[in-house]
Amino acid sequence: MGVTHGSTRPDGRVHLLDAVVRSAHDAIWTVAPDFTISSWNPAAEALLGWPAAEIVGRSADLIVPPDRRGDQREMLTLLAAGARLERFRSQRRHHDGHWVLVTLTMSPVVEDDELIGFAVIARAVGHRERLESSLQALLEAAPDAFVGVGDDGRIVLSNTQAEQLFGQARDGLIGRPVADLLVPPLTDEPAAVPDPEAAPTLARRLDGTTVPVEVSVSLLPTDEGRVRCAVIRDITERVRAQEGLRQLRAEADRARVDAQLQRTQRLEGLGQLAGGVAHDFNNLIAVIANYATFIAESAQEAGLDEIAGDAAQITKAAQRGADLTHQLLAFARREVVRPRPLDLNDVVTDIEQMLRRSIGEHITLAVRLQTDLPAVTADPGQIDQVLVNLAVNARDAMPRGGDLTIETESLEVDSDYASGRPNLRPGSYVRLRVSDTGTGMPPEVIERAFEPFYTTKPAGQGTGLGLATVYGIVTAAGGDLNIYSEQGMGTTFTILLPTTDAQPAVAVPAEPEAAPGNDRRVTILAVEDEAALRGVLDRILRGAGHEVLIAADGPSALALAEAYEGRIDLLLTDVVMPHMLGRDLAERFAEVRPAAKVLFMSGYARPVLASQGTLAPGVTLVEKPFSKNQLLTAIQQVLDAQL
Repeated sequence: MGVTHGSTRPDGRVHLLDAVVRSAHDAIWTVAPDFTISSWNPAAEALLGWPAAEIVGRSADLIVPPDRRGDQREMLTLLAAGARLERFRSQRRHHDGHWVLVTLTMSPVVEDDELIGFAVIARAVGHRERLESSLQALLEAAPDAFVGVGDDGRIVLSNTQAEQLFGQARDGLIGRPVADLLVPPLTDEPAAVPDPEAAPTLARRLDGTTVPVEVSVSLLPTDEGRVRCAVIRDITERVRAQEGLRQLRAEADRARVDAQLQRTQRLEGLGQLAGGVAHDFNNLIAVIANYATFIAESAQEAGLDEIAGDAAQITKAAQRGADLTHQLLAFARREVVRPRPLDLNDVVTDIEQMLRRSIGEHITLAVRLQTDLPAVTADPGQIDQVLVNLAVNARDAMPRGGDLTIETESLEVDSDYASGRPNLRPGSYVRLRVSDTGTGMPPEVIERAFEPFYTTKPAGQGTGLGLATVYGIVTAAGGDLNIYSEQGMGTTFTILLPTTDAQPAVAVPAEPEAAPGNDRRVTILAVEDEAALRGVLDRILRGAGHEVLIAADGPSALALAEAYEGRIDLLLTDVVMPHMLGRDLAERFAEVRPAAKVLFMSGYARPVLASQGTLAPGVTLVEKPFSKNQLLTAIQQVLDAQL
């Protein structure tokens, strides 16, 4: 197995060179300028399986992949120009037909300044080189940029994606400090779960622009030292998506708050309207109810039982009207309330049996109460009203039966829970839930559920004031309420009432109404802008033996007080009147008659109410519509309490 060569120099150096080539471990062959193989050493035969006698003199294309033959000729042209190609990988054809992966070094062979061919040194790619090649291929196939950083902080390895990310070629990246490319710089800490709210790491591009990236770092020990391997992912689209999501959330929150505010403002406007209507309506009911009483009393004295019965029916109808005005005032938060610290569990327990009777046997009532519940401040009678209204609504939504559940539990409201609810503030609350398994409500009904007189029930089966009353009571107590409902699945009302550190107070049972004694005869200045009601007041007060002065408004009342020469014991004044409110009249009256007492009367008491709908200090009020006995009892109490 010999070596064919193109030198015939007689000085013996050819023989030495021939021996060196023959004994070399690397495959060595030469290619003539016409691209035929001119020499072939034993290592080449061992590597590619071609005997020298069979390959020498034949075209080098025989062992070059067909798709690389044009490239090979271009390489030879470069070599002819004096270039040297070192350690590039390619394939060469084995004698048996398979392809061998080799590392090639090619250089021109020149003798006496004349190109006589090209020398090729080939070495099979070993296992480690194959692994390195596979690793590089993996890095190139990776979707993310990759850089390896040495202990000196300079880049020693990169892939094509890194070139694209940083906008510069691999030659420009290798050897460059990584601190020039990433802000903040790399650390040895392992990758943590990304914080979507934190500012992202920025990659600096060659053109000066920056790109938000996510960096994961791992440590790799090597023979040359420790290498920090950084996988760098472009998160531009993610950042844009997150920003878009934040904007959408902000817009949704604003829309939710705006909707809540609009709803609150709409209900507030309706409340003002309802309060005004209730004021005028209460005056009419007071006139109707009291004249019905006068008729009944006269009929009974004359033995006219049928007429007395008719008057009693008028009184009952007037009372139903009075109940409606109270519901309107509760919705409008204009009703006088008497709040006290109470345990909501006690309220639910006290009314539970009455609720069971109200909803019927076809509905199962479950009560789940949290023990050691904090106290809340509310009017227990109003909480009873809330529970009754919600239970009746649930009953009507379950005509074929179902489950009604009442639950209480304490709840800490944070800013996230309170967001989107203008009337809710973070803090401690007691949560009251009333859930049913009824027909549920569509969104358009939920939106209007708390509006007064809005009802989905057939005519004559509902006033549309039940949920409006619940809304007014809860919001007046500083609470919040929410409806969750799905059609066919049921409805849940969630009520939040703020807690108090005060201990629940013991309720004092109300004494039954009784006719007051008439042992005191006093002079009363009565002020009422409704003419018919002035006639009622005059008749009731004179019938009780009192001296009565009547005025239609504040200025007239002050003129009477100044002109009247006798003693005036009591000012009985409406709260809401034209020209001057009752409270202003009382202050001016006190200057003229400092010894006189004051009793307010109104069905719309807002001008004399303090916070939470309670009466302001020093104010005594009889609520319209009142009966004769209620008015005379209130007068007697005011006079007796201030003797």
